[in-house]
Amino acid sequence: MGAQPFALCTRRQHLGHDCSRHFIRREGVCRDYAHVMITLARAAGVPARIASVYALGVEPQDFHAVAEIFLGGEWHLVDATGMAEEGAMAKIGVGRDAADVSFLTVFGTAVMNGQSVKVAAA
Repeated sequence: MGAQPFALCTRRQHLGHDCSRHFIRREGVCRDYAHVMITLARAAGVPARIASVYALGVEPQDFHAVAEIFLGGEWHLVDATGMAEEGAMAKIGVGRDAADVSFLTVFGTAVMNGQSVKVAAA
């Protein structure tokens, strides 16, 4: 029997769930995909970290979480969702996990008035 693919959930956030839950359920948002890939790479002894990027081809255009894997003496951006290629990503930040590269940390009440992101080839 073949492996079941992951289902990308673009509208739902899975806060408070660990990597094993997303791996077992085979679903999640880009951050969850990145955490599963990072966990598997680290389990295999390959250094890995999370990166926040802007990327061509990602819909909706927004911050996108990918894994950064250290192979052949250099770091490589790897999008586990398959939406973006390494050469089409602009790295914003890197860290051990998503908490290190969050774009916003809020204490108290916050209201989002709007957001606009446009990613285009140079």
